[in-house]
This record gives sequence, structure tokens and C-alpha cells, in this order.
Amino acid sequence: MNPQKPNIHHFFFTEAERLLLASHLLNFGVWEFEFSNSRLIWDNKMYEIYGVAKEHFFHTIEDFRKRVHPEDLPGADEAMKNIVHATEPLFAQFRIIRPDGEIRIIKGNVTCIRDAAKQPIRLIGINHDITDQQKIQSKIQDQNDQLKKIAWMQSHEIRKPVANIIGLLNLCDMAKMDIQQHQLLEYLKVSAQELDHLIKDIIERTKATD
Repeated sequence: MNPQKPNIHHFFFTEAERLLLASHLLNFGVWEFEFSNSRLIWDNKMYEIYGVAKEHFFHTIEDFRKRVHPEDLPGADEAMKNIVHATEPLFAQFRIIRPDGEIRIIKGNVTCIRDAAKQPIRLIGINHDITDQQKIQSKIQDQNDQLKKIAWMQSHEIRKPVANIIGLLNLCDMAKMDIQQHQLLEYLKVSAQELDHLIKDIIERTKATD
């Protein structure tokens, strides 16, 4: 008797299982909207991202809309309308307001699943809280802005007196100086030139951050 062939599906993750596994690894939430019954489904990570208790979620699209920041709601509504006609996933970024009043920045994408007649069956999307990333990027940008200000000060305010010192030293009458004064003048010139080169180098390094 031939042994029973193993079911090949046991060896592979289903699409839903792969998405769920990815959500745990990449720390994003997964949601689904069914057109047949207008039911919105969230996974556990979505509740965590939005700070919503399951007993306060009623699986309607309004459960999502009322948590979007009012200024970003028109864009979110427009994206939900467009995805029904789109052939490619749509990406969006918007803010939400948690029940405790905390504002978080969400990056999400959504795709439309269709039947054989090309009619929409459901939407599947992911949400990723990028608030902390945005704060880090904002801090880096602030630091770059400070570097640019420092570079401007160096190029316009510090280099000017250094250039004046070098110019005045060049005007000194070397013939009227003794050897000790001549050496002192040379030391001053070298030091001023080194300072000028150092300022130029700092300016170039600062420009490289743009």
C-alpha cells in the first residue's frame, strides 16, 4: 500500500500567517475591512498602536475615522476612496489621537482584494507607528541646522577678524624689526594661517552634512 502523500500546504505559511508573522517581526499592525458586511477587523497590534481597548472597538470604519487627527482625516478618507479603484497598494502617513490625548504618527499602506469579476471584496492594510523615528529625524535635522549656523558664523564672523590679522601682519615693516621681533611676527603669521585653514576645514565638513 502506498504511503499517504503529505499535504503540501502543511509545509508553507498561508498568506495570512505570513502577514501575521511579519507583523510580529516588524512591529506593525494588520487590519482588514470586509465590504460584504462593512466590518473592520484589527489584530492585537492595532489595538496597541491606537491605545484602544477591545471592548471599546465596534468593528466599524468610524472606529478608525474618529481616531484620526482632524487635520489628517480628509486625506485618510480620500485614500480609502481611491484604493477601491487603484490597481496598486496605496501608501499614506497620518496622525492619530489616542484616548489619552497622545498624538502618534502612523505610516500605513493598504491594498484591495478583488474577485474574479474585479469587484472589491476586502481591504487589507498595515499600520506602523513611526513617531519615535520622526522624533529622531527631527532631532538630527535640528542638529544639522545648528551646524549650518555655526558654519555661517565661522565663515562670516570668525574668518573676518582672522583675515584682518593676517592682512595687518603682512603690512608690518620687516626691515625695522630685530631678529626676535621678526621671529615673533612669523609665528603670528603661521598661527593665524593655521587658524584660517582650520576654520575652512570645519566649514567644508559642515557643508557635507547637507
